[in-house]
Amino acid sequence: MDLATWSEMQISLFMLVYFRNLGLLTGAPLFQSRNLPSKVRASIALFLSFIFVPLIQPLVALPAHFGVFVLYLVQEFVVGLLMGYILYLTFAGLQLAGQLVDRPMGFAMVNVLDPYTGSQMPILGQLYYIIALWIFILVKGDHTLFNVLSQSYRLLPVGGEILFAKGLPYILKAFSGLFWLAVQVALPIFGVLFLTDVGLGVLAKLVPQINVFFIGFPLKNFLGFTLLSLSLPVLIRWLAGYFSASGSVWTELLRFLNTIR
Repeated sequence: MDLATWSEMQISLFMLVYFRNLGLLTGAPLFQSRNLPSKVRASIALFLSFIFVPLIQPLVALPAHFGVFVLYLVQEFVVGLLMGYILYLTFAGLQLAGQLVDRPMGFAMVNVLDPYTGSQMPILGQLYYIIALWIFILVKGDHTLFNVLSQSYRLLPVGGEILFAKGLPYILKAFSGLFWLAVQVALPIFGVLFLTDVGLGVLAKLVPQINVFFIGFPLKNFLGFTLLSLSLPVLIRWLAGYFSASGSVWTELLRFLNTIR
């Protein structure tokens, strides 16, 4: 590929593709980590652009004004960012599930530093996040992500008109699915610990001499870790199917791209 012979049309196409790639890597799990230098992220987006540009349709016409071209660049960046954000919602839901479980177990006051985002995260939320990230890598979710990115150029040609308003209901639905996922993951442990609190409250009424706070904390820790150990194999199996090449997360992502077309 001789870059010196590129026309203005080819350079414009390359820039549009690059900004969509950069937006995806900015919002997608694994690549959004602050431990990944921004220069590396930009280099990956640049490398993907050299791969995708010869495979997609060329621009029909150049924008009439530079300001319009800048708006196209912003539009492509937002498309990639939303793709990464929809994928990230699953990880955020698992972090929320860990926070829901942390409270009844007595770990709500203890947070750990998340090396990926640099913010404070609940202990079990961080555990769920790391497990999901490792499963994502083991089932080659990053490869599938790049495959979906290549399909996005067929579904949403660069430089075309994209109606984000059409995709807004889908984004809201995906965002609400974050809370539903958190409830599904946390409910078995949260429900048992809630019933444990009810039982301890009844015990305190029947036998006031017993210090329920003294026995309640280690009891809920024991039950919480036991249920966590029993539920992790089920969660790992579900995540492996969810992030696999035929997983529902990619189907939903492609459906979103079709929506804003």
